[in-house]
Amino acid sequence: MDEQIKSSGMNASKNALDGLFNDGSISKEIYEKLLELHFAKNKCFDEFIQYIKNSLMNGNYKKEKALVAFSGGVDSTASSIIGSAIFQITSVSAHSPHIITDETKKNIINLSEKLKITHEFLDVDLEDVLNDTISAKYHPCGRCHGAVEEVILNYAKKNNIKYIIYGDMLSIGHLSIRKVDEKIVRVNIPSFLTMTKNESRAVLSEFNIDIRQSYGCKLLKKAHKHEHMQKYTIQRILREVRAQVITAEEGFKNILDVVKIN
Repeated sequence: MDEQIKSSGMNASKNALDGLFNDGSISKEIYEKLLELHFAKNKCFDEFIQYIKNSLMNGNYKKEKALVAFSGGVDSTASSIIGSAIFQITSVSAHSPHIITDETKKNIINLSEKLKITHEFLDVDLEDVLNDTISAKYHPCGRCHGAVEEVILNYAKKNNIKYIIYGDMLSIGHLSIRKVDEKIVRVNIPSFLTMTKNESRAVLSEFNIDIRQSYGCKLLKKAHKHEHMQKYTIQRILREVRAQVITAEEGFKNILDVVKIN
């Protein structure tokens, strides 16, 4: 990643963190831990990895709870590991037969056990989203994400969990850490730390985890059967390339996954 892009992203997320602390939205302890994490990542990647490992080994203080939106993909898995350095993690996966295969479900369970984090599947109703995707009325991602995030937010409220962690790479700056409810703070760890996809993979490698996936879930693949819907997914991929969170080569590979005939 270009140093100017990295520096701009890190400064913006640091300012967002400061703002949440100054208005009393996060505790002094969490502020200081996130600041340490941010500083380690900003200094050098090796120090960042060592900070995570040291924190996991020396977590002899009572950690606040955080909920991880866990898809079993590279970014959410890396976010779970990094988040565990600061928080007591519970992971949840939105469950619908329209987005999760039996194999994906099994992989999520196995990953949760390997990471030694509590996990739960939360049912989400995506019937309307599916029908509108099949009929080519709407691209599914926006409405699917909205439904999933609502289920996860409601779980956090019900269980009195103040922090929700996502693996979003693109929500830079003030969007990377923000209040999503009167008492709940959302942390998009990769974007908060201006991480690339390859850096997330490097985190996983340090913990002997290798995740290989094709691009998109079952629902998105149904959308791609309609050629006019492919362009919306491709626009997202190109945004990731422009932001340098994925390489041009990976972006090209993902685009080929989108346009291939099923």
